[in-house]
Amino acid sequence: MFSTISIIIIVALVAALATVSFLYLRVKRAELKYKRGMVVQKVYLQNMSHDIRTPMNAICGFSQILCNKQIRDMLSEEEIAEYGVIIQSNTDLLSTLVNDILDISDMESGKYRMNIGTCNVNDVCRKAISTVKYRCPDGVNMYMTTDVPDTYTIQSDPKRVEQVVMNYLTNAEKHTDEGEIHVHVSLDEHPGMVTFSVTDTGEGVLPENAERIFGRFEKFNTINGGTGLGLPICRKIATQLGGEAKLDLTHKGKGARFIFTHPVG
Repeated sequence: MFSTISIIIIVALVAALATVSFLYLRVKRAELKYKRGMVVQKVYLQNMSHDIRTPMNAICGFSQILCNKQIRDMLSEEEIAEYGVIIQSNTDLLSTLVNDILDISDMESGKYRMNIGTCNVNDVCRKAISTVKYRCPDGVNMYMTTDVPDTYTIQSDPKRVEQVVMNYLTNAEKHTDEGEIHVHVSLDEHPGMVTFSVTDTGEGVLPENAERIFGRFEKFNTINGGTGLGLPICRKIATQLGGEAKLDLTHKGKGARFIFTHPVG
């Protein structure tokens, strides 16, 4: 009798100890996850404040110069035009930062909507290039090739497809100082899919970071601006459209090649 009671008590104590240990480890993991989250959030807010403040300072500074008649009268037409380009460039950068934040917020809350319609694959690439080409560094040749007829279309959201290509191009511009940025469209690379690719001759990405770069707020080069949200947004859009966004690990040579696949149907 005593032996049976003792066994029951021991089993109960072991079970209680196991439960307490499990709860303790769960709390510690949650605490560690929270601390890591706080660190990421702190770094993100620091980067974000810097990324927002930089274009705002440029916009305010050069706007004040152009709005001051005495100073403006001392400037040449070339200088006035140059300052106007700087204001426009930084306005677009600030708009991109805000849009990235709003997009990722909508995605997390389930409010991000796709407007499916007829999408001309070559046209969306040309539009993406025309939108970002003026920010391309001097000495870098940005161009497009395609294996797809100009009349070829898919059922998709043209603006979202363009956004993926544009985000890839913007990312390439930040990391490419010389050489080229090449957009290509293919139907053969992945059967049953349209493959959009952006290849650059920049600093490249280490294979072990191929997945990390698609994580939110991940930035391996803190010198270049940006929120660290462009690539995660690409992946979410690609997934919602039934495709995939990834780094091409088979790419040889200098730089990096990013792929966006989309079903042909």
